[in-house]
Amino acid sequence: MSATEISERRRHNLAKLIDHLIDSQRFKNGKDICEHFGLSASYITQLLNSKRQIGDKAARELERQLGLETLLLDQVLKSQTELSPAQVSCALFQMHTVEQQAFRLSPLLGAIRKVPIILSASDYYAIQVNDQHYFPALKPGYWVVCDPGQQVQPQDMICLYLNNALQLMVELIAETENSLQFQSLDASRTVSFKKSDIAKMHRVVAILPAREIGVN
Repeated sequence: MSATEISERRRHNLAKLIDHLIDSQRFKNGKDICEHFGLSASYITQLLNSKRQIGDKAARELERQLGLETLLLDQVLKSQTELSPAQVSCALFQMHTVEQQAFRLSPLLGAIRKVPIILSASDYYAIQVNDQHYFPALKPGYWVVCDPGQQVQPQDMICLYLNNALQLMVELIAETENSLQFQSLDASRTVSFKKSDIAKMHRVVAILPAREIGVN
């Protein structure tokens, strides 16, 4: 394969990666992606929109900054989900329904075969939906990616952790001095909890199809 051909493959894979990150709803646009990974937006734009060759040194540096496997940009990729970090330490959980939409989490044990790059953030974790209680907002088998570090705002979808060890997937509506009001994901009902009853709230940053994460 000529240097020009391998450069075009790298350009194609880089564009595919950026599209994948935006589709995952973690980033609004390419500028956000560049800021997150410490890349120059003008440099990435030039690589994507010109015939400038992406040499070996530049490709390896891009892979390093993006947390990709070495030489991944040189490969023929069948899907966007193959653009995964070389090493990702992420926590995976599964819902276990206790009552209606209330659930508890249990760790998913086993070898992780495939993880999307969105989970390369060190504090992100993913919860797999395992029943119909949140349908159609959340389909069984889908993954809900949560960020415990983001500030929660009204209209955010969140994983709500109660002091009684139960969790709920809800949308935050409003906050008062002593309580928080939430809405079910299908907007069919609202519920309020005293702040003293809430252990923590984690913002949902992405919802991924089952195929996006592979666990043995």
